[in-house]
Amino acid sequence: MVQPLLDNLRALTRSVAQALGGASVDQPGLTGSVSSKFDRFLNQLFASPGVPPQDALAALGGRPGFVWLAGKPRAQELGGLRLLEMSGMTATTAAAPAERAAPQCEIGEVRSREDLDGWFGVYSEVFGADPNARQEWARINEVLGPEGEGSLLLLLARVNGMPAATGAAFFRPDEAGLYCFTTLETMRRRGLGSGLVRACHAAARERGIEHAVLQATGAGRRVYARIGYREDQSLHLLRPS
Repeated sequence: MVQPLLDNLRALTRSVAQALGGASVDQPGLTGSVSSKFDRFLNQLFASPGVPPQDALAALGGRPGFVWLAGKPRAQELGGLRLLEMSGMTATTAAAPAERAAPQCEIGEVRSREDLDGWFGVYSEVFGADPNARQEWARINEVLGPEGEGSLLLLLARVNGMPAATGAAFFRPDEAGLYCFTTLETMRRRGLGSGLVRACHAAARERGIEHAVLQATGAGRRVYARIGYREDQSLHLLRPS
C-alpha cells in the first residue's frame, strides 16, 4: 500500500506495540499492530488493495481498532460496516503569525501522574476510550515520552487550571505526526485546538523538523486548513461500530 501520509502513523503504531507488548499483524496485504483491549486508537491496521474489508476487520480479533484501506470499497463489499472519509493533510512547522486573540489557556507537556490523569480524562471523554486504557497510556508515555526516548509528546491545555483539551505529536527524523486532538464540548470555539497545534509545531522546530502531517475528519479538515494545513490525499478508514 503506497500511502506516504500514513507512514508516521505506521511508525507510531509499531512503537506503541513495542511499549505495550502488542501483537504485530503481518498477513498478505495487511500489516499493523494490535496492542489494547480498550482503546481503538492503539490498534491500527493497514490494508493493501484487494483485501476484503471483512477480512481486514477480522484481524483485529474482536478488539476495537481502525483499519486503513487502500481505496474506497463498493457498498456491497462493506456489508454494513462503517467507512469514514478522512483527509491526509500536511503543513510546514514554521511559526505562523500571532493570532489576534491568543487562546486563554495554559499548554504544557504531560510529565506527571496528575498531568496524565488530566490528559486521559479529556481524551477518553471526547474520544470514547475505555477508562482501563489509562494505564496503557501511562506506559506509552513512560517509554516514548519526555522521560523515555522522547519520540512522543502529549500536550494538555488547561483553562482556569482545569483540563480542557489534548493533543499529541510523534516525531520522526524528518516529520511530526499530530494525533489525539480532543476538546471538551464546553471548551470548544476558544482556539484551544489551534493553540495545541502550534505548540506541536514549536516542539517540532526545536527538533529541526520542518514538516507535519495529520489525518482529519471532515469537520476537522476545515479547522486545520485555517491554520495552514492543506489536503494532500483522501483516506478511507474502516471503523467497527
